[in-house]
Amino acid sequence: MRPLAHTTALLGATAALALLTACSSGGEDTATDSAPPATAEEQTPEEPRGAITEAQALEVITAYSQTNNQAYRDLDASLLEKIEGGSLLQRSLADLEQYLGRPEADREPIEDWEYINPEFFIPAGETWWMAQADEAPDAGDPRLLTFEQGEGESWLLVSVVPLKEKLPAIAFDEHGLAQAAPADDPAGELLPQDAAAAYEDLWETGGEGPGAPLTTTPGGQNILERRSTEDPLLLARYTATPPEHEHAWALRTVDGGTVVVATVAHSETLTAVSGDVIPGESSAHYNSTPRNPLITHHTGEIAVSIPTAADPQVLGDRWHLIGAE
Repeated sequence: MRPLAHTTALLGATAALALLTACSSGGEDTATDSAPPATAEEQTPEEPRGAITEAQALEVITAYSQTNNQAYRDLDASLLEKIEGGSLLQRSLADLEQYLGRPEADREPIEDWEYINPEFFIPAGETWWMAQADEAPDAGDPRLLTFEQGEGESWLLVSVVPLKEKLPAIAFDEHGLAQAAPADDPAGELLPQDAAAAYEDLWETGGEGPGAPLTTTPGGQNILERRSTEDPLLLARYTATPPEHEHAWALRTVDGGTVVVATVAHSETLTAVSGDVIPGESSAHYNSTPRNPLITHHTGEIAVSIPTAADPQVLGDRWHLIGAE
């Protein structure tokens, strides 16, 4: 069994695509041997390109699995720092730190794994792309992966979201490229840039604020069920906090809406009706003393569908404890 936040990033071996340059013939520019400059109507626009091809993206996915396995096999945090970015790196480093903080005899074995059957969503003119892939040997929910270009020619995995709901059909242009959507796209009931705040409102208020549109769908109802503790003597309260790595990426869907991947963060305050709260294994890594209340801090990523003619839907989320007080 591998650690919870095992979905770390990789260093891609892909090169940035070269821009086409126009070539002109030599010779003097005379009225008899040179053609007049092309008009705007006659000029052929350059074909749009993604920052990576699907063949290259497949190599990145393969390298991702191999590098991730090596990092956890060697328990090498410095390797994770080279191949991962954003909130995903933040939570993966916290996960590895908590794992190493356990007595060696109590550490669960870490198994190798890989991503398979990827479907790519590569937009034109962007320095990021997404892919949906299955995880082997697990047969669980598909993952929605988001990669961003790192330094030089590297690619960093910055988000991994397990999809509990089906991913809507992504829109492609005539060149086979996915269509990116702006953060302030007005096509649906939510702006893509507001998806994170709406999601966190589900935890914070139960959807009484900006999260209200999410409460009517199964994904939103799932969050409302998870926000309540099963222990009647233990009360939970959530407070949204600004993510250290705040970002949102959006793709256009066939119906004209969007799919948004965004970073999120919140704190959880557990208060016992009487006595003290006993920290769990992860929070005990930071402070094992029973206390009341117990405050923990979490960060992660979400995927939200914002259709044009229906309520937005939480497709999936993943976050991890990164500190406690």
